Amino acid sequence: MRLSKRGWNNVLIFAVLIVVFLFNFSHKLLLQPKVHERTLISNDAMIVEIKTPDFSIKRVGRSWISEPNLGLSEHQLSLLVQNWQTLPLQTKNAQVAPKDPFIMQVYTANEAQPIIVKLIQEGDDYLLQTDQQMSLFLSAEQLPLFLGR
Repeated sequence: MRLSKRGWNNVLIFAVLIVVFLFNFSHKLLLQPKVHERTLISNDAMIVEIKTPDFSIKRVGRSWISEPNLGLSEHQLSLLVQNWQTLPLQTKNAQVAPKDPFIMQVYTANEAQPIIVKLIQEGDDYLLQTDQQMSLFLSAEQLPLFLGR
């Protein structure tokens, strides 16, 4: 390949520019935090009842009722229960010993024991913890999607 001095200079300039862009963009890609999301309750489980200290939501046939009455329609209760299985939430590391968690129990048709869900307030936002390893981040705006208020 026969290039003039000026031609080789241009090749060198473009090669350096390409290397600079590669390093710049690879650095940004490597530093991006990896966000993992999952739902609170597996979509495979069939929720039968959700119990909180204040109220419970029960499946009666194909519909849902709340005790005491939350003022939500049957359709709204159905959507609320559906959110527990379909709304993706960001995962975080679990807190070791949360202070005064709001304990909820989710009964499913597949399991004899309920799934224990701890709601932990963290500033204006919340964490939902179902096991010792992982918590799910819940913003204050998302809270009514899970508790109806």
